[in-house]
Amino acid sequence: MIVYCGLRHFYIRHFNPPQHDAYYILTHNREIWDFSPELKEHGFTNQTKTALYLDKPVLTLPISLNDFDIYAQDWHKFCQLYTEELEVEYPHAWYLRFSQPTIFEQFILDFSQRLQQQKDGGIWGAGPSKLVAKLAAHNRSGQSRIVTPEQTKSLLRQIPLHRLPLPEAESLERLGIKTIGELDSIPLVELSIQFGQRTATLFEKIGRGEDLVPFQPLQAQEYIWSLDCTTLEGFLRPLAPSELKPYLEQGAMKLAATLKDQHKIAGQITLGAHLEQEAYFEKTRQLKEATDDPGVIKRIVESLLPETYIAELEIVVGKLEASSLAQLTMFWEPQVPRIMDEELACYAQVGIELPRRERLLMLWEEYFNEQIH
Repeated sequence: MIVYCGLRHFYIRHFNPPQHDAYYILTHNREIWDFSPELKEHGFTNQTKTALYLDKPVLTLPISLNDFDIYAQDWHKFCQLYTEELEVEYPHAWYLRFSQPTIFEQFILDFSQRLQQQKDGGIWGAGPSKLVAKLAAHNRSGQSRIVTPEQTKSLLRQIPLHRLPLPEAESLERLGIKTIGELDSIPLVELSIQFGQRTATLFEKIGRGEDLVPFQPLQAQEYIWSLDCTTLEGFLRPLAPSELKPYLEQGAMKLAATLKDQHKIAGQITLGAHLEQEAYFEKTRQLKEATDDPGVIKRIVESLLPETYIAELEIVVGKLEASSLAQLTMFWEPQVPRIMDEELACYAQVGIELPRRERLLMLWEEYFNEQIH
């Protein structure tokens, strides 16, 4: 199952305005990419072409999407707790792929909850392809945003063709094709006469809900844990190596948990530190045998520590490899995701709440035991 995740007004929220007493329209490649949410009250949309005369100036400015990549990293790290298969479409939008239904269901609950907690407007949708997942996110609500392969044809026949940015949309509508699903009902020969063999084949794939570009996940290169000693309650100052030991144990546990969740082992550990005199220290250890053992990670980090007070600390595990458990998963048969009842989903958040890492580990253990028995 593939999940599409999108954040609303992402660029406006992270945009540094040249003046505050103004509304903004942000463009990319001469297209409207985002705008001040207040403009909605005046009927403004991404398709608006006319100038607006309001109580404050309306300024149109171009942006570079690369400048906003950094603001999406926390969201990506959150998602990679559940699956390492992540494909970025834009800084504000990305896709995830799940093979384990229980992890998929838990992610949907946690992602929705995180949006509410951080008060970030966002959408999600799930389907057998990127195309279907994105269409479900933008055109459905509630649990109906989860579209199974059997429901795909019905969904595509409900969505108007103009919802896709196809240059040939008007020509297709003149042929009587009004919905995306109807693209698959016109004989390929007839489409080929009108638009050529290559374009007609693409239309046919879209009409079936297939992706023109297959899912292409990013490959995680490293995981990071950091600590700012100057903000620690009870200290608020740089710490000596001996004072750091309990915090290093916590960091090693978190890194090991992340490695295990993602079925990875690390072949390299790097320690970076800002020292008391603002100097920067960095040291790397190549491991003879890749590991996800928190004890091993902790011992190596302690051996890399400089003999001086440290203000900020960062531990990076890199040169990641697939663990033996990851090799076994290729033989597991994926199950059809179970669509959770909305009322049940509400009750799932009530009661004793385990930390996210423990919940995920329990789900992986449950799934692994099901496969054995």
